[in-house]
Amino acid sequence: MLVDEIGESPILSLIDRIFEIRQRGEPVLGLHIGEPDFDTPKGIQEAAARAMAEGKTHYVSAQGLPDLRSAIAARASSRHRIPATADDVVVLPAKFAIYATLLATVSAGDEVILPDPTYLFEQPIRLAGARPVYVPLGREFSLDPAAIDAAITPRSRLLILVSPGNPTGRVLRRSEVKAAVEIAREHGLTIVSDETYEGLIYEGTHVAPAAVADGSVPVVTIGSFSKSFSMTGWRAGYAIAPPEVRRRLVKVMEHTLTCIPPFIQAACRWALENASAEEAAFREQFRERRDHLLARLDDLPGMSCVRPEGAFYAFPRFELPYSSVEFCARLLEEEHVALVPGVSFGPHGEHHVRISYSSPVAVLEDGMRRLESFLERHGAARGAR
Repeated sequence: MLVDEIGESPILSLIDRIFEIRQRGEPVLGLHIGEPDFDTPKGIQEAAARAMAEGKTHYVSAQGLPDLRSAIAARASSRHRIPATADDVVVLPAKFAIYATLLATVSAGDEVILPDPTYLFEQPIRLAGARPVYVPLGREFSLDPAAIDAAITPRSRLLILVSPGNPTGRVLRRSEVKAAVEIAREHGLTIVSDETYEGLIYEGTHVAPAAVADGSVPVVTIGSFSKSFSMTGWRAGYAIAPPEVRRRLVKVMEHTLTCIPPFIQAACRWALENASAEEAAFREQFRERRDHLLARLDDLPGMSCVRPEGAFYAFPRFELPYSSVEFCARLLEEEHVALVPGVSFGPHGEHHVRISYSSPVAVLEDGMRRLESFLERHGAARGAR
């Protein structure tokens, strides 16, 4: 069975161990979680409550409410020049959108080109019956067009891009996106662009592959309300897709989730139209946290870190003679600090860890003190870069 082919995730093993430690009554400082610590803005909560009070609690279209789809298309068009209308949008959770897009674009035995390290696409790729082909990122986590081109075979169907990156925080440059679009055009690939963190960029500009391609290459753009509006538990996102893929996505929705609850869709529309100030405030707080974390990481022995430009993760490299899984396991047991092993994000994530800076500065500072103590105790050398 395909499900049985999915190996145990180092992240899930880590979370299980965190629960065990906390059940003993011992606190764990969690710098592993990919979730803002802010509450969902009150206006968004109230919009959902109003919608429920108005009776918006029944089935709606599997594609999503037209007014929300129009608002999503307007944001994509005005902010990132993605040529989209309401007809191109399907409302569904972003993580599920990844799997649904795979079901809509690949067949058993097809190959998916996957930058390495990157978000957890391998598991849904395998669930869809396809095979992930990891392509290492270049210097400072840049896209390597030559490596991508060399990895393509007659079985290649999709090229996945993620910007800002998770776990790296890197923002793709226009030249990189243009090169990727050209490769996709030459080899007849569809691009899947995960733009979950497009609202959380601190340096540089988000370049949407759909805008660069301008219809010359099929691009599925995946977005989310989770991070920018602190709505992780709402499970709301969207895909913007060309007609053939969009029809298949709607079919997947019809036969799985049926629809996203209409009161949640009403809250999402309110967020797009009214919560820009909260979105900007979240972004500035993340920027402050990032700057503090980078300054502290720069002082730690045996660690080096490429400056993240977006999202809320740092992905430093460590120089101790441990695997990333062993590093995180030892750190959790000895200092009760939870980080994510870099190998979770692909083979080239080894000897890295992902640190989330979605916690307040005081919590980050506590975590860095404990990490420094751990590194020194295990013999990490200062000045090792």
